[in-house]
Amino acid sequence: YLRPLDLSVDETMQEILDAIERIGAKRLVIDSLVGFEMALAPSFRADYRESLYRMIGALTGAGITILSTVEVEDTFAAMPFSHYSISFLTDDIIRMRYVEIDGQLRKMMVVIKMRGGNHSKDIREYVITDKGVVIIHPRETDYTRLTSGLPERIGQREEVAPEPKSK
Repeated sequence: YLRPLDLSVDETMQEILDAIERIGAKRLVIDSLVGFEMALAPSFRADYRESLYRMIGALTGAGITILSTVEVEDTFAAMPFSHYSISFLTDDIIRMRYVEIDGQLRKMMVVIKMRGGNHSKDIREYVITDKGVVIIHPRETDYTRLTSGLPERIGQREEVAPEPKSK
């Protein structure tokens, strides 16, 4: 765990590279990009995209796999990936969110981007267990508009008011 505050990008990168070398890490988790930005000295926050680009280049050049998270506040109708317009820096994007179905919040995920390959476009439910993340089969075609925040059951019968009985 590393939490340098008010360091330059180069100082932060060197701290990370030193820690990686010290423990022999092959993977790095940045949780989250918002927190990483806040850890930088204020003068480096103005050019955050460039800073992140340089750091990712240095780390991937050293053979390190990076997993980063970013919390995205949204209105359910939109599907932004981040506030920074940095999707070009990533090889893969997995969008995770809560969706209300039948009065319950369920965790859903969808692969948005997988550089260099085709991927499933299915929205999948997942659960987190004591053994890790378990991805459940793709949602059956019983719902649509899951990413809108207002899912609709497909084939749901409309209630039709009965015809008034004649006297």
